[in-house]
Amino acid sequence: MSKQKGGGNFSNLKGIRQDDEGNIISCPKCNSFHLIKQGTDGRRGPSAPKRWKCKQCNYKTAHPKQSTAYELLGEKEEPEWTTEELLNHREDTFLRRQRRENNEDFLDIGVKDKKPIGLYIMGDPHIDDDGCDIPALRKHINIVNQTEGMYSCNVGDLQNNWATRTKLAELWKQQSTTAEQAWQLTEWLCTATNWIFIVAGNHDVWSGAGDPLKWICRPLKTTYRPYSIRVRLKLPKHNIRIHCAHQFRGNSIYNTAHAIVKEAIFGFRDHLLIAGHTHVSGYMPMREPNSGIIQHCCQVGSYKKYDQYAKQNMMHNKMLSPCACAVFDTYLPDTHPDFIKIFWDLEAGADYLRFLRAKK
Repeated sequence: MSKQKGGGNFSNLKGIRQDDEGNIISCPKCNSFHLIKQGTDGRRGPSAPKRWKCKQCNYKTAHPKQSTAYELLGEKEEPEWTTEELLNHREDTFLRRQRRENNEDFLDIGVKDKKPIGLYIMGDPHIDDDGCDIPALRKHINIVNQTEGMYSCNVGDLQNNWATRTKLAELWKQQSTTAEQAWQLTEWLCTATNWIFIVAGNHDVWSGAGDPLKWICRPLKTTYRPYSIRVRLKLPKHNIRIHCAHQFRGNSIYNTAHAIVKEAIFGFRDHLLIAGHTHVSGYMPMREPNSGIIQHCCQVGSYKKYDQYAKQNMMHNKMLSPCACAVFDTYLPDTHPDFIKIFWDLEAGADYLRFLRAKK
């Protein structure tokens, strides 16, 4: 370590020195900035001037040389937001989020039809997959469009939408449709019928914050929500509560509708609970003991009829149908066992709906 004249070394120098007022100080004799505090000038008491010692020339002084490296000519830069403005902005952001969350408790949909209605529940389409049953999908959409009083909903996974930044990107090689063609087919699906709501599945949300489905659905007369939605169909004599999720939590080898039944028991007590995701079918009705309503727990399958992943993992086909049809006999009270009937054959469900609507 090289030493200076006077015995000091620069390893102890921590930048420039400043006095209590923030002024840069140096030795008045040799102009060195290498100063250290060394007691007072001999006087006692808290007001006694501090004494500085120069490690360069050993000069001691209570009045070091003051110097200013710059002069502030203008005002200090103000923050983009004042604290009060920032607090007001964050409060407004929270209140808007609160209103949005509260509105998500229920999506109210007014249906002025006094006759029975039906709900076509489309299972996971995966419309761009080579294994998607396009003939059945087009047939079912035509049935819905031609059946008075029939409405549509979707439980998610409209397309494969393989994430391009993960190992799933390799799966693009296994399908003949390109990413551009996938979005072309998805746009057709969103406009092929009048959806009362569309729920985004895990494949859909892989698009991230810039989800194209959100913008495709924006001009349509429908609601697009990620993961789940609760709907209240407000009919002249009934308020029908529907809880749809791409997937409810839970699994059982004994009951393919187990997760939905679990939600019906421990979660919301709605008339119809529906889900997809697992590409299996399942159904279980149960009476809610307090209100007396019949809760229908319905797990719908998928239009992805041929699945290489399922074949590789020995996952047996447990689908009754790629969709389901719920028919609401609004001539009956919602506590009646036949207020809701589930059909796995959409055409049979449409025929039953036409029969009910012709009765009165």
